[in-house]
Amino acid sequence: MTYETKVEPSRVRAEMIAERVAVSTETETFHEYQNREHKLPVITLPLHVPIYRMANFRTRTAQQSYLRREGKDAGFFQQENEDAQAIQHQILIKFAEEERDRSIASIIGVLKDEKQRLPLLITSLGIVVNGNRRLAAMRKLYGEDSSQHRAFSHVKCMVLPSTITEDEVVEIEVRLQMKRRTELPYNWIDEAIAIRELRDSGKGIKDLSALMNKSKGDIEDAINALAEADLYLSDRRGTPGDYEAIDFAKELFFDMGSSLSSKQGEAQEMSRRFAWTLVEKRGKGGLSGRVYNFNPMFGKKADEVAERLAERMGVELQTGAEEYLDATDDDFDIDIVEAGEVSYKPLIALFDDPTTREDLGDELLEVWESIVEADKGKKRAQQPLNLIQQANSKLTEVDLTDAAPASLAAIEKQLDAIESNVARLRTVVAKKKSDGAKPS
Repeated sequence: MTYETKVEPSRVRAEMIAERVAVSTETETFHEYQNREHKLPVITLPLHVPIYRMANFRTRTAQQSYLRREGKDAGFFQQENEDAQAIQHQILIKFAEEERDRSIASIIGVLKDEKQRLPLLITSLGIVVNGNRRLAAMRKLYGEDSSQHRAFSHVKCMVLPSTITEDEVVEIEVRLQMKRRTELPYNWIDEAIAIRELRDSGKGIKDLSALMNKSKGDIEDAINALAEADLYLSDRRGTPGDYEAIDFAKELFFDMGSSLSSKQGEAQEMSRRFAWTLVEKRGKGGLSGRVYNFNPMFGKKADEVAERLAERMGVELQTGAEEYLDATDDDFDIDIVEAGEVSYKPLIALFDDPTTREDLGDELLEVWESIVEADKGKKRAQQPLNLIQQANSKLTEVDLTDAAPASLAAIEKQLDAIESNVARLRTVVAKKKSDGAKPS
């Protein structure tokens, strides 16, 4: 038997909770509300009474995917909607069954063994602020076997003051999530959504840093990564909000946010196409090696990659005489491209064409591999000079003023060895210079 979701009217829940709070003799100390200690009343409620909080950041990605997959309206996940509560229950069950790094048992596993140890945190209307997954787990277990798990017919809850605001509820959720490192963490997208929504609500970067235990740079990186993720999903895939499709690509989107912010115009769009191609290759298992090694492709090496790829594909990036672009009979705002200016539009068009995109992605990876190998060759060719410069720098730093008398003989031996190595290297240099001067 499965648990059947039931939502009592908010008035009924409020009255039931108020009655129990009025006679409660038990309290729990709570520190995450208004930055001070509160003694919150603890009550017991029937299992069906508390309702899941729909604005829970942890479930935001799963909610978005459900809306897209089922073709539901954006406003489906309303707080008092019984159908939405049922779907939220299924989403939370999935999270409740997860284990973290195989070292922390799932919530369901813990509840089977230990029952409810900590009360849920709810509002005066019965909305669960902390403990949504635990409530879902208890309902699942009770629905499967009400006799074996009869302890879950009622749940303990500590109740926040009725004066609490939605902004304060959000702060409590974030504070608890950032504080409790033993809990299953937000995924990177849900965390980025939380950061962006808190910022959009008026919180400054400094306040966000304190609230989320993150540096200013971490906060900005998360916002930029989410912006790039939204662009990819809407402009490339045509599936805005389908965050579950890119959950695997955290590093790439964070690197996009960092690398692309310093670029503009066509150069930025070209680099963005390179990065989108890497996301798709990674998703299909066609990207070997560490993602970090590919970052220069759409970062500092993007111009070189574009030139090599254009040459390979027979695409002309260098414009000739003055060229008039994007003009129509009714459009007098004509873009003029100066003679000799590089335009990435032809290459961008190939990446945006579904008929050429796949093959172009393979070509892109081959171009990148050739650039990496060439760079390795340059490093090997430069290595002798670098080593000799380092050795000379070390010798320049030597001061024998306070050298121990007992070490002087050993120093002489080392100097003899150095002179021998210098003579050997000079012979090699002379030969290479001589060979280079001979006509081929």
